[in-house]
Amino acid sequence: MKSGYITEMFSSFQGEGAYTGRRQIFIRFSGCPLSCFYCDTSYARDSRPEFCTVLDETDFGVRNTANLSFEDTSLFKQRVIENPMTSQLVIELVETLKTPDVHSICYTGGEPLLSTAFVKEIAQEAKSRHIKNFIETSGCSASAFASLAEYFEFAAIDIKLRHHRAVDDSNYERLYENELGCVKNSVDRGIDTIVKVVVLKGTSADEIEAVCRDLSGFDLKFVLQPVSAPRNLPEVAPSITELFTLSEVAGRFLQDVMVIPQVHKFMGIL
Repeated sequence: MKSGYITEMFSSFQGEGAYTGRRQIFIRFSGCPLSCFYCDTSYARDSRPEFCTVLDETDFGVRNTANLSFEDTSLFKQRVIENPMTSQLVIELVETLKTPDVHSICYTGGEPLLSTAFVKEIAQEAKSRHIKNFIETSGCSASAFASLAEYFEFAAIDIKLRHHRAVDDSNYERLYENELGCVKNSVDRGIDTIVKVVVLKGTSADEIEAVCRDLSGFDLKFVLQPVSAPRNLPEVAPSITELFTLSEVAGRFLQDVMVIPQVHKFMGIL
């Protein structure tokens, strides 16, 4: 039985991409090899956190309780579980978080591809219980993705642009090749594939065109996600005009193009 490190587990609505609004059980795996400047889960970069926080189904993944009544907030409770955790314990916790409206388990991070054997064992057991599996990944390792892809029905793969500063410039091409490799493997296996690109103020049409040319011919959903600007960098968010332009460029190469912000931030939930 495999063990691994998880930062948090909770039930909430998917807030990004083509499955926005679907209820999911989120497993946030620990550690990430990238350093995107806009990262909103930097706390998950710690590869060996001492504890995992588990918010049970009455928490609803709520981040901001300011607009909730006392009756609502009095329902909230959380558990703190020592890391590392076994795959059996994770599945047991999934069962406690499961509600009738759950679409799938979302394996997110951090970066789940850093915990391949652990992820695979959890996903295999979930699949045997007829629970669908959905992986969110930076696509940092095509080989790691290929080793566990057979257990997933859904894959949301990020494409990082050079100015995201995810890696040193000298390593960018290698990262991009791995991302494309993950996309190809996902599509070839018949996985419902979503490719997401975070766009900023000044993201050029040429950058998006280059990515979309490389993705043309793949059966996938393509999401342009306007960056949720950090408070200290409000000027990085793209304008509506820029989003229209980038969407039109993408549409010249891909059939299923969407512009979707991080909806969970508007809802005040995890």
